[in-house]
Amino acid sequence: MAETSTTSRLRIRFARFTVASAIATGISQVVLLTVYWVGWSEDAAAASTIAFLAGSVPHFLMVRYWAWRDTDPGRLRHQLTTYFTVTLISGMASIGLTTVAEQAFLPLVSDQGWRAVMLVASYLAASGPVFLVKFALFDRAFAHRSYPATSSTRVRAANPVAPAVTSS
Repeated sequence: MAETSTTSRLRIRFARFTVASAIATGISQVVLLTVYWVGWSEDAAAASTIAFLAGSVPHFLMVRYWAWRDTDPGRLRHQLTTYFTVTLISGMASIGLTTVAEQAFLPLVSDQGWRAVMLVASYLAASGPVFLVKFALFDRAFAHRSYPATSSTRVRAANPVAPAVTSS
């Protein structure tokens, strides 16, 4: 059975969202590891907050402009509100879990490098479960629902030729 164009577009958006999320997560993790390991912040809540913010901005840009290919300035306010609300709630969960992990597990490890690795693992564990929910909420906010689907046979030519005029 042939895949519908709607399903195909959804799969493409999901794949792009996954890549954008992986890149943003990588940015966050590098920042978290650096901030915590180097000792700029020995507090898990502060370190994970900095990491969260470092990944959020590029993630929004990738989600809006690349994953959903949206450049409509009229939708930006709604998308920013949805993005930052959903991301803030999931970020608070990540920050909370990293703080709990620091209090529960990190006292058992004395090496700062291994403490940082454990903190990164707890941050990633908090991010995983909300991934699909975030995609579904972002799809509602970013998808062009008001635009009709176009088929390849209905696309208008870039330079239409007037009726009864031929080009030779």
